[in-house]
Amino acid sequence: MRHITSKIVSFICAMCMVMACGIGVYAAEAVPEIAIAPDKTNKKAEIRINNVGTMIYSAQITLNVNNESATYTLTAKNSNAYSTLKQDGKSVILYVDSTDLMDGNKTINLASLTSDNTLNIGSKAELVIVDRSMNSKTYSDINVKIVKDSDNSQNSSGSGSGGGGTSGGTGSSIIAGGTSNPGNTATTPSNTAQKKFEDVSGDYWAGEPIAYVTGRGLFEGTSDTKFEPNIPMTRSMYVSVLKRFGTKIDKTWDIPCDNPMKFNDIPEGEWYSEAVAWAGGIGLVNGIGENMFGPYISITREQIAVMTVNFAKLCGKTLPEKEADVNFVDEGKVNDWAKDAVKTAQKAGLIYGREDGNFAPQDTATRAEVAAILHRFVQSTAN
Repeated sequence: MRHITSKIVSFICAMCMVMACGIGVYAAEAVPEIAIAPDKTNKKAEIRINNVGTMIYSAQITLNVNNESATYTLTAKNSNAYSTLKQDGKSVILYVDSTDLMDGNKTINLASLTSDNTLNIGSKAELVIVDRSMNSKTYSDINVKIVKDSDNSQNSSGSGSGGGGTSGGTGSSIIAGGTSNPGNTATTPSNTAQKKFEDVSGDYWAGEPIAYVTGRGLFEGTSDTKFEPNIPMTRSMYVSVLKRFGTKIDKTWDIPCDNPMKFNDIPEGEWYSEAVAWAGGIGLVNGIGENMFGPYISITREQIAVMTVNFAKLCGKTLPEKEADVNFVDEGKVNDWAKDAVKTAQKAGLIYGREDGNFAPQDTATRAEVAAILHRFVQSTAN
């Protein structure tokens, strides 16, 4: 997140002037609403989100329920989406993410929720939205509106990621649990899928890798027209991308995790929580000390090297040695725990040095650099 002090000050001053003059130019932010449209049996309902007001990558909804012995299943409305459901006490937590652009100004058709008993859902819910820049926002105690199917238009297909919470509603404890992941049966987008972004058009150096990662659904642009290639990628986002390989590339990249790792700074219910716990549990990452992960810390070039090389080993992939060994000017600045991985990634042609002969191990990795690294990574392990 970029903090531009002068613009913020100017904005605040402008807002003060508007308020002083009594001119309502800026409206208050719309609060999202969960809309539930049950069928005639009251055992299945369409789950929708209204008034999000932003481009969405994923959403997570925590509903309160009152069927103590019911088992729930979730089916994402978008066939390319990843979805999962968790029952936890009084809560049913629905998570969906998708590669498709979500227009938050319209109704988002998120998923279908099915129960083996009559649905009885509380009047309040918690919603976590992850936008196209991978920033998350939590809305607590938002309204749950029960609607007839004709009351709610279906203007755009949905994807979601959700947050925890049990506020409001009439729910009592839920004992049974259910999960669903139906989205993996969809045809994977073409490797050469071309998504046109205004800021990577023409002969941009990472144009082809960006088209690849967005076409495959590993990660998206920040809007339908911009990729923002120079924004740093965070540690949590990178492990989330790697976790998607098993569904977005092929099953050879799928690594089951029997013992997810709990980090002290990773709360349950965040959009990245499952991916971080998975990464720690399979030995992909060790954290940054004192059992901390640092989800919002920008990932560095040497960290990228370590995670990527570790991921290849865990998947049983062999990285080639196709590049001559390079002695970087700043090789002494590479941390000891990253030296082998940096060398392996360099010789495999995944990560190159800077034009000045430095590797810049502690420099942050941008979205464009990550796209290029992942594109080379998949190509180098294809055979």
